[in-house]
Amino acid sequence: MGVKTTPVVARGDQYVLGQVIGDVAKFLGLKFDGGPALTPSELVDRACGVLQAARRFAVQIPLDQFNECLPMSGRRRTYRELAHHLVRIQEAMLEAADGVEFTVEQPVVPPGDDITQPAQIADYAGEVAARLRAWWDRESKTDAGATRTVATYFGLQPLSVLMERCAWHSAQHTRQLEHLLGRLGVKVDGPLRPEDLRGLPLPDKVWED
Repeated sequence: MGVKTTPVVARGDQYVLGQVIGDVAKFLGLKFDGGPALTPSELVDRACGVLQAARRFAVQIPLDQFNECLPMSGRRRTYRELAHHLVRIQEAMLEAADGVEFTVEQPVVPPGDDITQPAQIADYAGEVAARLRAWWDRESKTDAGATRTVATYFGLQPLSVLMERCAWHSAQHTRQLEHLLGRLGVKVDGPLRPEDLRGLPLPDKVWED
């Protein structure tokens, strides 16, 4: 097929990227009812709440573990890279809203060599959360439904679709960071609550089998 991203749902020589569940259901001829979608304002609330949780969790990463590889991951990724990535996802969404294509590479830009301390990730999370709030305060005045389209590696999408995808993606990695801290014997400061994640299409499991 020549497709360099996953997941992909294929049938014969036809396929659809599996980034948007509704697209997959349509491709397979299935009726899909994913429940009521969150509004863009609610998605911003969820994303900012997740970033604030990540901010709390990041400073609790033991320094001697910061550059160690995660014990559970399908790829070689460190605690430092995981914590940075979950914030970078939201920054990439903001860039897409400003006209930069949301490519496969955009949300996985690695942390710079100058990021050597967990507190720097926490500061980054707080900064991006503030930027997200300020952006939505402006954006909502002209496009409260986030209906304008943005360019992504899974096609032109309504901004609201990208916002949802990025919100749950950051949330899933924040769940993972919380879980990992628990494995290290760290009692996290302000665990994620059900209301922090309500309405996001998250997988049941924190980690894939």
